[in-house]
Parts: sequence; structure tokens; C-alpha cells
Amino acid sequence: MSKQWWAAFEVPEPSVVPTGAGRWARSVALGATGRAAAARSVVAEVVGDRRTDVAVVSLALATRASLTRQAGGHADARADDGAALAVLQRAEDQHDGWVRAARADALIGLAADNLGVGDFGASERLLRRAAADLADLPDTDDDWLVVGRPRLRLAWVRTELALYTGDGAAGELGERAVREARHAPSRRHRLKTELIAAATAAAAGRSDVAVAAAERVARACADDDLLPLQWAAHSMLAGLVRNGADGARAEALRGVLVERGMGFGPAPESVIADRYA
Repeated sequence: MSKQWWAAFEVPEPSVVPTGAGRWARSVALGATGRAAAARSVVAEVVGDRRTDVAVVSLALATRASLTRQAGGHADARADDGAALAVLQRAEDQHDGWVRAARADALIGLAADNLGVGDFGASERLLRRAAADLADLPDTDDDWLVVGRPRLRLAWVRTELALYTGDGAAGELGERAVREARHAPSRRHRLKTELIAAATAAAAGRSDVAVAAAERVARACADDDLLPLQWAAHSMLAGLVRNGADGARAEALRGVLVERGMGFGPAPESVIADRYA
């Protein structure tokens, strides 16, 4: 199972993990390359297995919600994110690191879902809850999976909320996310952060900075077969450069993602989608 952890997060297999966590990592790795149908199949196995730890059930449900959100189904994604939060009531130790990480994932996912349906107030309240839950975790904790990773996801959606609402703090929040991402072992997470920072640059009128960053992300994602993020980068470039080439590339990538099982739906207008939180 160690290769799944590397494919999903570029970390070695943790020495102690809850039951089913390896299969959850497999679903994350599949989703990262846009293989949504295969990822959903693994999630179904994880959720349906009575032996799976409740924290892993929650993480798997939040992963499925993310796949739905990536395809533009923000309203539908709330069902799985809500279930991810509710199932944690069964956890015996509410302060366990994996339980807290799962709770943060569910809250942050719900916040991203609400961005897509325009309920910015709900997004803000959910992000405050997630921040409060993560606040007292030690900064020196080197377990990135259960501390650094959810904190980075929180920074992403905080920045995206600022972008959606026209908050002038978006640039500063994007810079904070970049600083948080420096500690991330996962290149995919660093690239996602760079693309969000590019969106803040575009919103601030610094299109040249945004274009350069999005081009770097697109190239890096092509090397690693990170199709959903590559598609997002080319979609951003299509809106910024308007030369036709990036739009055509984005459309071609979209076709590949559909072939891999991602059923696209309507999405809100944005230079960077909250789809990838």
C-alpha cells in the first residue's frame, strides 16, 4: 500500500493508520489524475466495508464530494460532505488526529460547496469552525496528513472566499497559502496553491504574473498527469490570454476527464474554481 500514499500525497506509508486508510489514499490518487469513476468505485468499497474506521469513512465521503464538486456539482456535493461530518459522531475519540483531520475536511468541503451555490455567509461560518478545530494543534507537529494538509486546504478556501466576495485581502490570504504550502511534501498541493495565488494576481490586475504562474502549473501538471488541475490552469489561461489555444487545450482535457468518468455540470464564473479544494 505504500505506493498509494506516495501517489496521493508523496509521503511514505504512515507507521500507524486507521483501518481502510490505504484504500482511501488510493481513491485520492485516482481522483488527482482525473480517474473519477475508478476513484468513486474505491470510495464505495471503503464506505461499504464495516471494518473501515469511522474517520476513514468520513475522509472517503469527503473525497467523493470533492469529485462531485470538481465536476461542477456543488449543491450535490453537500450531501456527501454533510454525511462526512455526521458520521464522525460515532467516533469514540473526538480528539484523535485522524478524526480531527476528517472533521476539518468535511467542514472545508462544505464551505467550498457553498461557494459554488453562492452562500458566502455559510462558507465563512464553516471556515471559522474548521479554523477553530485546527487552531490548537501544535505547529511543530510533523504529521502533514492530519495537520498541515487540512490547514492548507483551509487556506485555499479562505482565499477563494475572498476572491468570490471581492475582499481586498485575497492577495494576502493567497500569500499565506503559499507560505503554508512550502512545507507540503505533495507537489500537487503546491501546484494547486500556486494556481490559487495566480487567481489572486489576476483579480488584482496583475495578469502577467497570473499568466506566468498558470503556464508553469499547466506544464508541471502535464508532466505528472494531474489532469483536473491541468484543465483548471488552461481554463484560467483561456480567460486571461484569449488566444484560442488554451481554450482548445482546456476543452480537449475536459474530454479526457469525461472519458475517465467525470460528469461535468454547470459551474460558477471564476478565474479559479473552488472545485479543487
